[in-house]
Amino acid sequence: MKPSIILTGTAREEPAKRVLKAGALEATFDAGALRWIRWNGVEILRGISFLVRTPGWGTPLPVISDLHFDEQDAGLHVRYDAYFGEAGEGVLAKISFTARAEGHLEAAADIRADAAFSTNRTGFVILHPLLGFAGTQIEVEHASGLVRKLNIPLEISPGQPVLDIQAIAHWPHAGLRVSARFAGDIFEMEDHRNWSDASFKTYSRPIGLPYPYLLNPAVPARQSVTVAIADAGMNAAVATPVSVPAFEGQLLPDYALPLDYLDDARDALRFADALVELRPARLLLRYDAARGDTVAAAADLKELLRRTGASLDVQVILSGDDPAAAGSELERLAQTFKDAGIAVSDIAAFAKIDEQSFQPGEPRPPHLTEEQLATALDATFPESRRGGGTPAFFTEFNRKRPNPERAQYLTFATTPVVHAADDASVVETLQSLPHILHSAGRLANGLPLAVGPVGIGARLSPYGPAPVDNRPDERAGMAAQDPRQRGLFAAAWHVGYLAQIAPWGIDRFAFGAPTGPFGLVSSRQSFAREDWDHRPDGAIYPLYHVARWISEAAGGKVVSAGIDGHLAHVTWEKDGYRKALFANLSAEPVAIALSGKTKVTGYLMDEESFEVAALDRGAFHTPQPFADAVHMGAYGVLHLDYGKTQ
Repeated sequence: MKPSIILTGTAREEPAKRVLKAGALEATFDAGALRWIRWNGVEILRGISFLVRTPGWGTPLPVISDLHFDEQDAGLHVRYDAYFGEAGEGVLAKISFTARAEGHLEAAADIRADAAFSTNRTGFVILHPLLGFAGTQIEVEHASGLVRKLNIPLEISPGQPVLDIQAIAHWPHAGLRVSARFAGDIFEMEDHRNWSDASFKTYSRPIGLPYPYLLNPAVPARQSVTVAIADAGMNAAVATPVSVPAFEGQLLPDYALPLDYLDDARDALRFADALVELRPARLLLRYDAARGDTVAAAADLKELLRRTGASLDVQVILSGDDPAAAGSELERLAQTFKDAGIAVSDIAAFAKIDEQSFQPGEPRPPHLTEEQLATALDATFPESRRGGGTPAFFTEFNRKRPNPERAQYLTFATTPVVHAADDASVVETLQSLPHILHSAGRLANGLPLAVGPVGIGARLSPYGPAPVDNRPDERAGMAAQDPRQRGLFAAAWHVGYLAQIAPWGIDRFAFGAPTGPFGLVSSRQSFAREDWDHRPDGAIYPLYHVARWISEAAGGKVVSAGIDGHLAHVTWEKDGYRKALFANLSAEPVAIALSGKTKVTGYLMDEESFEVAALDRGAFHTPQPFADAVHMGAYGVLHLDYGKTQ
C-alpha cells in the first residue's frame, strides 16, 4: 500500500509549502495563502488568504498560475494569479504579498469576474490565532474613524463580536502591537471557534447584507490588507488561555458507535465479530423521520445490541411544527422498539429545521419547540434519559441556546472541515476544543455533555441541502466522504480529540461507524477506494483500534491529558492499572521517553505496523514490550500499559 494512503487514505499529496523570511518576519506560503505569520518566533497571525465562497458556502480551490517569488534580506515580494470557477465564467484575482523586514506586510488583490458571478463572499480573510487574542483587549478603528478598545471574551460569541472594521490591533505580547488595516470593502469578525476552527476570522462583506450577490464583470474591484508590527521590546505573553479543569476525579467518557441509518445495523452484522471486540458502551442511532426513515431493520438492531452488549442512544429528527403529529411519530417509534424488545437508554428529539444554520436573532421558520419535544418524549419514552442541545454542530448549540431545565443531558457535534480541509487546518481544530467545552459547560449549567458523532468529513450540512459530494480521494470542505478516515491521520486526530475533551468530564464520545465513509471496518462502497478495494471486506481501518482502546478506557479516572506541541496524550487508571494513549499529530517522527523502571507493554500503530493492524486483528491484540523510548512515525498512535498501580 502506498505510504500516502496509509497516512491519509489518499494518494493525493498536498502542495509543498515554502517558508518566507524578511528579517524577524516569517510566514509560510501554502497554496496561495500566507500562514503562521510570526515575528521573532511569535505567531502574530494565523493566516491571510483570498477566498471565494459559493452560494452553498463551498470553498473552491483556485487554479494558481504565474507564481513569482522575490526574497531578499530586507524584504520579499510574492505575486500570482488565482482563478476560481469554470473557464470563461469564473473570477480572476491577481494577488500579491509584500513584506519588509522592519515589520510591514501588505496583501493586495485585483479582482475581475469573466461574467456575472454569484458568490456569498469574495475577498481577503485574515485569521487571528487563539493564543494572544481570545480573552484579551483589542483596539478597533471603525469606518467612521472612531477608535475604541474592546474585550474579546473567552466565551464563544454566537454572532459577530466585532462589526464595521477598518483596522484592528492586538498585543500578543506586552510591548508587541500588531495592527491590520483593511481597504476595498466593509470588514467584520466572527468567532471561528463556533465551528471548531482555532482562530478568529475577519472577512469582507458583512453577513447582514444580502447574499448571494453578483460580481459585475464591468466593475473590477481591489482589496488590500496592511499589517504593521510595532515592537517596543517583547515582554511576557498577555494571552489568556481557557483554564482547563484540574484532574479531580474526571472519568473518561463512554464510547458510542454511531449508526447514521437504522439499516446500517444490517450491514454491521456482517462484521459482528469485529464490532463485538469493540464493546461500545452505546450505539448512537440517528432516526430521521423527516427523511423517511423506517423501522424495518429493528430486528437487526436488536441483534447488534445483543451481540455488542451496548445500550441504545437515539437521536430522532422530526419535521413540521405540529406537536400532535410529533407525539404520534414518537409513539409509533416507542411501540416499535417495545415490540422488538429493545430498551432505549437515552433519547433526544429535534426539529428538522434545527439542523440548519441561522444567524443570532434571525427568524426561524415555524418548528417544534424544546418544550413541545420534551413533553412528547416524557409521554412516549418515560423510562429513557431525555437529551437536548442540537443534532448539528456546536455553532447551533451556541446560537439556539438549549434550556437545561428541559433535558437531562445535552449534545452537539463538530466537524473540522467547515472552512478548510488541509491536513494542518484539521489538526489545528483540536486547539479550539477546550474553548468549546468551556462555553458549552457554562450553557449546560451542570448537565452532562455528550459529544458527537464527530469525524473528519461532514455527516450533515447546516449550510446547504447536503454535504459536498466530493471525489473520495480528495480533501474537501464539508466533504461527505473524507479519505483521511481510512488512514492513520484519523486515528491520531481522534486520540487528539479525546486528549482535549478528557479533562472536562464528558458523558459520551461518539465517532466512527460500522462501515461506510466514517466506518471502522472496510467494505465495498459506492465510491472507489484506492488499494482498499483490492483487500477483502472485513479489513480494519486504523481508527478501529483507537475506538477499541477508547472503549476499553471508558470510566477510567483521568490522570493527565492534553496536547503538547504535536503530541497528544491521555493517561488514566482503571481496575488497578495505569494505561495511556499517545498520538503523533504531525508528519514528522517523534520519540516518547519511558522511565525504564517498570515493565511497559502496549501497541504501536504506525506505518510499519499498518499491515498487521489492518489485516491481522488477532495478531495486533498481542502487546509488545517497550523500554527506554518509543519512536512513532507520522500520525502514529501508541497504547501503553504501565501495569498495576502502586
